Amino acid sequence: MNQEERFEILRHENIAKSAYDYLRDILSKVNIEIVGHSKGILMDLMEVGKLEGWCFQTTETAALFMPDDTIIYRGNLKLDSNKTYYHAFISFKYKDIEYVFDPCLCMINTKKLYFDTFNVDIKGSVKASEVRKYFMQYIENPPKRKKTNIVSIDRLIDELSKYRNKDEVVIYDKEDPNAPMYRNGAGYRDISISDNKIKSLTVHYYMGICI
Repeated sequence: MNQEERFEILRHENIAKSAYDYLRDILSKVNIEIVGHSKGILMDLMEVGKLEGWCFQTTETAALFMPDDTIIYRGNLKLDSNKTYYHAFISFKYKDIEYVFDPCLCMINTKKLYFDTFNVDIKGSVKASEVRKYFMQYIENPPKRKKTNIVSIDRLIDELSKYRNKDEVVIYDKEDPNAPMYRNGAGYRDISISDNKIKSLTVHYYMGICI
């Protein structure tokens, strides 16, 4: 199967509208700004294909609003016999059915069909509860950024700092696909928290590193 055939299979799966409505409702307060590009609500940007290249940031941000047992997977998708795509996506349960939510490839599918179609090779995973816990602790006491020791990346991050809002908290974490926040580098602000739950936020993307 080639890449287009795999995408066609997934795009033509008949998914209950209520599953889509469920995601739109819980993610309605996730506002995304992409530097020099576009801004809007997560689901709106997904629908017009604006989130490709931002898989780590988008899945980690979405997970903050999703049930504790929601899982972010990071790994390789097989696109054709000679091509794989390193990617992140979300697995969630709705009405006892397991789905994959892939906002950056604009897909909502049953988990089995997604995994079978892409022959997913998982390299790491993390539950939404862990992402949320890490995020809450991080924004309360943001650590200083550590250099990556990769000169080109450090120089790019420093250059992009001029686009940051002063009140943003920029998320950094380990280079570990099992970490709560992985290859994120986004800035978070206007964070509303009530009863230890995140109600809304704005996230600012600086560079796409979903490669």
